[in-house]
Amino acid sequence: MKNPFASLLLLGLSVVSAFAAVPKAHEETAFLFENRKLVVAVPEGFGCVTSKNEDSIVTMKLADPKDRYSVELLFLPDPEGQFTSARARREKMVEMLADYVGQSREKGMQFEELDSRTGAGTYCVFTDTTLLGKEKLPPGEYLHLTAGLKIWPGVVVIFRFFSNDTASTEYRALMKMLRESVEEKAVPLR
Repeated sequence: MKNPFASLLLLGLSVVSAFAAVPKAHEETAFLFENRKLVVAVPEGFGCVTSKNEDSIVTMKLADPKDRYSVELLFLPDPEGQFTSARARREKMVEMLADYVGQSREKGMQFEELDSRTGAGTYCVFTDTTLLGKEKLPPGEYLHLTAGLKIWPGVVVIFRFFSNDTASTEYRALMKMLRESVEEKAVPLR
């Protein structure tokens, strides 16, 4: 059976190659739809690449040079606020992440609230049973997937991040980034 984790795990490889040196902590900004300004405090040791597709959808990809962590943030408009309730976020996550349940150690979705400084969020962590107990993991494969949604008025962020642990300083820094800095900053009027 094809590992559903593997199909999404290659996103970090292209991001990592874009960074020659380990970057210091820094803020990354981008303009979302309707000229809304996004600010993300990228943790030390992580590089960040931001792109916007032809539909003006912003994607941020973060990775560390040693390919231990790979993060993707997708920013979508949510003008009707359809994900403001925890229930709506959980229902969307069941729809988006059902393929991971069967091959996860958890065998279900254990929803956690993000307790973010701005807005709200819900996430789950999955552990890939095909990689449990392996000392050396294949390139581009990760033991854990942390995935969920973060919202604030008019915006929903779909996040996925892959890691080989859920307790390291780096993992905690990425979770702190999601809680405290993936947010909108006011743009001054002209």
